[in-house]
This record gives sequence, C-alpha cells and structure tokens, in this order.
Amino acid sequence: MKIAFVSSGRSIHVKKLANALVNNGHDVTLFTLPNHTDLINQFNKKVKIIVLKFGGKIGYYLNVPTLRKKLITGKFDLINCHYISGYGTLTRLANVHPIVASVFGSDVYDYPYRSKQNMARIIKNLNSARIITSTSQVMVDKVQEYYKNRKPIYVTHFGIDTNLFKPLPVDSSESEKNAFVFGIVKKIEDKYGVGLLIEAFNEFIKNDSEKKCKLIIYGKGSKENEYIELVKKLNMQEYIHFRGYINNEKVPQVLHKINVVCLPSILDSESFGVAAVEAMACAKPLIVSNASGFTEVVDSSCAIIIPKNDKKALVDAMERCYQMEKNQLYEMGQNGYNRAVRMFDFSRNIETYINSLTKAVIDERN
Repeated sequence: MKIAFVSSGRSIHVKKLANALVNNGHDVTLFTLPNHTDLINQFNKKVKIIVLKFGGKIGYYLNVPTLRKKLITGKFDLINCHYISGYGTLTRLANVHPIVASVFGSDVYDYPYRSKQNMARIIKNLNSARIITSTSQVMVDKVQEYYKNRKPIYVTHFGIDTNLFKPLPVDSSESEKNAFVFGIVKKIEDKYGVGLLIEAFNEFIKNDSEKKCKLIIYGKGSKENEYIELVKKLNMQEYIHFRGYINNEKVPQVLHKINVVCLPSILDSESFGVAAVEAMACAKPLIVSNASGFTEVVDSSCAIIIPKNDKKALVDAMERCYQMEKNQLYEMGQNGYNRAVRMFDFSRNIETYINSLTKAVIDERN
C-alpha cells in the first residue's frame, strides 16, 4: 500500500508505526508540521518526510491547500492521521479519501472537553474517516461516550519489540550501588504523576531514614526544573536523581537498574500503558495507578494497582515492595513478562494495524 501519514514527526509511536510499515514492504510518506520534527532523523530512510510550511495551531489550517495538492498528486491508497484533534482537522479539511483516523489519548480524553467547538470539531473529524483505530479498548469506550455513529473502531495496541525489551541475566541487572531502586521512565509532566511520586518517595524515606533506597527519574518535560527544585526543597538530592532523556532503544538498559517501576499517572488520558508493557517485558514488578490505560495492560499478578492521585496508597505500595522477599518480586516480574509477550508483541500488533488499513482501502473501493 502507498500510505500518507499526516502526523507528528516528534511522536515515538508514529515513528515506530511508519518504520514497521516500510519494513513490511509498504510505501509511507509522513506529512508533519515544522514544529513537530524532533524525531524525523530516527525514521527509517525509506520513509519519505515532507515538512509542511506553517507551524503551530494555525498550521492545521494554513497547510490545507498544500497538503491537499500533494495527497492528490501522490495518488495514495489511504491517508492515516494520528491525533484526531490537530492532525485530524488538517486531514479532514484536505478532503482526500479514504481516511483512517488513529486516536492516541489526549485528543479524545482532554481536547473535546475544553470547549463545545472542540467537541464539534472532533465529531466532524471522526465522521470524515472511513475507519477509526484506537490504541486501547478503554479509549474505544471513551470515544463511544460522545461519538454515536456506529462506524467501526479497531483496537491496534502499540506493542513492544520483545527482542529489545526482554529480561537480562541476574548479574546484569543489579541495582545501583546495592540500593533498592524505584524508577520511572516517562515525560516529566503533571499528568504522569511525577510530582506525586517525588512527594510519596520523600515520605517513604522519612518513615525510616536507614533505608538504602533511591528514586531515579528518566525523561524530560515542561515540569523538569520545577521538580528538581522540589527535590532540593525536600532535601532529597541524596536519594532522588534525574537522569534526563534517553532514546527508546536504551530504555531496557535503564529498566534493568530498577527494582520496581512506578507509574502513578493521575489522569485517564494515559490511554495505553506502553511504559508499563516495556517494564513487564523486562520482567520488572510495577506500581501503577488505576488510570484506564494501565488497568487494560496489567493485572494484580504483576503490579500493585493503586487509586489515582493517592499519595498514601503510593507510599504504602513502595513499603510493600521494599519488604517483599526477592522471590516474590521475581514472580511478579515473570508474570508481567509472560503477559507482555502473550498480548503485546509488536510483531503481532502491527499485523492487526495493517489489516485495519487494508480494510479501509477495500471498503473505499467497494
């Protein structure tokens, strides 16, 4: 298939999908805004990349004539937009079909509820699509709360590369300096509960200052400096360490330095818990919030599930993990590994995605 992606060039998930499609023999061209080009150098060289002229929110409107012309002359089999808000609007206005609309998270959880105009825009964008794909069943349920058209929505999990994300030998996964390490690999934003995690870890340590524990935080985001200052205010620099952004390919190496991965997201726009799946595939026990994206991918055999935005529950979960015997933590990790390989192997998930795109093409021709 010849596929046009109208999507963000800074999304790791868009990159992953585009690369997988060309590796499966498909022709992919990415159309992206100039302020969304952070990861374009990491795309497979077979992916053609066209950076549109106008950036920012206005770019979703000003780029319409250029995009329409290129989509028509390119003779694509289908147009696949990711994020139904901005890129969905750009794709709808370009009015070249068939369209596959892929919803990702905040575009259906947050954006529609900010104004009546946003909700109306989302409905129009969904109406313009031949089919809709979603990264999780919980997000399908969310879309169907306000989108009453009976158009099919296909669940196409992100999945993970189980050749990259896998358990390492025990002697390769020792915790840092013999400390018990809690950790998170995530964007440093409020919605992901990073501030909550810092405050909870502070209380966890203050309950017993003799604990040999650390919290390591990998990632970058708009709240990074604020949280660094919070750690200083709490006088926790000895225990809490920020390690910055790392490429996804290096995440397994980091995960194997962590005893328990903590993902206390405070909003349901955590639509699919890919960070949890990555940790599971590396056989790491988890503490996660009951954000809907996590409850779809984990169960109680591999994770301690706590209420969203509940600091006391997070402190108690940390204490529980710290007191566990090694064999208990090992069993949790193995349960997670088995679940990740069985349900979220990307090589199988991409087949589902390709089948969804193919169906859109066939339906359009019929």
